[in-house]
Amino acid sequence: MIKRLWYWFNNLSIKYKLLSSYLFLIVIPLGLFLLVNTVITSNETERQALSTARRLLSQTKSFLELKTATVRNTLNNIALNDTVKEIVSRHPQVYRRDIGLWSVDATRLNRVFLTYKSNTAIANIQLYMKSGLALVFQNEDFKDLNQVKVTTAPWYQQLLSGADLLRWYPKEYFSSSNGEKYLYALRKISSEQDLMESIGVIKADVPLQDFQSILDQAVYTKATATLLVNENLEIICTSTGSRYQTSQSIAPILAGLKTKVFEGSYWQKMNLRNEKLLVGLDNITKSDWILLMVIPYRDILALSVQSNQRMLLIFILITLATIPLAFLIAASATHRLQSLTLQIRNVETGKNAVTVPTKGNDEIDVLTRNFNNMLMRITALMEEKYRLGQEIKSLELKALQAQINPHFLYNTLDLINWMAVRTKTPEISRVVEALSQFYRLSLNKGEDTVTIASELKQVQAYVKIQNMRFNNCIRLSITVPPEIQACKILKLILQPLVENSIQHGILEKDQETGTIQIQGSIEAGTIRLAVIDDGVGMTPEQTARILTEGGGSGPNGYGVKNIHERLKLNYGEAYGLSYQSKPGKGTRAIITIPAPK
Repeated sequence: MIKRLWYWFNNLSIKYKLLSSYLFLIVIPLGLFLLVNTVITSNETERQALSTARRLLSQTKSFLELKTATVRNTLNNIALNDTVKEIVSRHPQVYRRDIGLWSVDATRLNRVFLTYKSNTAIANIQLYMKSGLALVFQNEDFKDLNQVKVTTAPWYQQLLSGADLLRWYPKEYFSSSNGEKYLYALRKISSEQDLMESIGVIKADVPLQDFQSILDQAVYTKATATLLVNENLEIICTSTGSRYQTSQSIAPILAGLKTKVFEGSYWQKMNLRNEKLLVGLDNITKSDWILLMVIPYRDILALSVQSNQRMLLIFILITLATIPLAFLIAASATHRLQSLTLQIRNVETGKNAVTVPTKGNDEIDVLTRNFNNMLMRITALMEEKYRLGQEIKSLELKALQAQINPHFLYNTLDLINWMAVRTKTPEISRVVEALSQFYRLSLNKGEDTVTIASELKQVQAYVKIQNMRFNNCIRLSITVPPEIQACKILKLILQPLVENSIQHGILEKDQETGTIQIQGSIEAGTIRLAVIDDGVGMTPEQTARILTEGGGSGPNGYGVKNIHERLKLNYGEAYGLSYQSKPGKGTRAIITIPAPK
């Protein structure tokens, strides 16, 4: 699949490649930015949601503790009230003897209840007595604690068996005569003679709505549920609209938190029936209640959806606005390339006189100018080629004529040598033989390369001729190993250097005598040949100038610069000719060529 896409992309025109590249460079970073922003926004929303939920849970806990503390204080005050303790502790026989006392004590109790009910949110107060007035007279406010239906009631059994003086009960434990829903707080009334003995129970009816309104204030999202659960894992109260209304519905959550229940404030993430939840709980001080907050994660994530939707809309708008702009830029960039391509096609058909106008200095304009320059150079080269073609025909004729010159030279030298022998002049014969050998080695049957041994023989012939001319003033020493002599080298390399050493080195001395050494070595894949003389030498300025300006080398016209350039052209830039010289000390010319592999 990737190969097909790559093949398709490679076959697109440059305009559409540029367009695709522009869109890729714009859409990919924007997409990555959108993705990163979505992740960051979601994480930040989650952190903010958790922080807000913690704050709401803490505030709700404070309100509930204030509410329960108010009820607890009210019941404590009633239980410790002298009038209440007096009436609850009085023996029933007293009331049987004095019926008028019933009305007096009932009025006194109602006055006490009315006082506390008017200052709190308690809807109703009931007093259960083991003794006292309730055993001879009962109404909605006074109840006999000795009745079977009371002593066997679950609330009484739990209160009696527990160590706490006060206990809260959900609405299921009592029935309401007016249809209202209440939470019930019951407190034991202890005997003054034995604090462990309970002589009565005071019950306060607190409207369930009061607690529900507190829990509603903690509803953070639409599906958030806040609940009050007691130590029996019974639901005391829930926020309005909560989907957790029964102990069975909340049991899986409580089961996941059971190790943390009643251990203080705690938050936990959990999965319940394929739904991710954030659950927080805290204890209500001086009660057996825990406050539970359940927030579906989908609600938390929904808080960041609006922000992400805005970012997505911006991304789409930028992408849509970028497409025509990228197309215009790509078309503008490729228009000049298309013009250049058209002109190249014209050149292919033979129209070399065309030129492409340029207006700027960008890469396309540089390419266009280079094309124009190349076209002009091609035109000039074609004209030069035509001219050279005419000259080559002329030179071919001259070369044909010059082919007879070597044979004519050899024949002439043989004639001179025969005449010298005939006239018994051996000096002339030796000169002619040396000159004949020199030219034969120089011509080398038209080949461009010779062995180093052949070059050395040519140098020996040349020095022999010069010694005949200058009374044996030149001493030649050759130290070149046989394995080097067998290697190939360009012809006419050593002889011009030896000629320079004689003409510009040794013969410039006062004595006009000297020694020329030719040394050879091979190392690290490189052959080095050194021509060393003890002539007048050169200054550093002359040494630096000799390879750039060249030096004459006799009638053959081969200069030092020519030798250096021939070596570099044939063997590469790493090879060539170098000089070392000091005035009055002589000169060392060093040739480097690659050794054969």
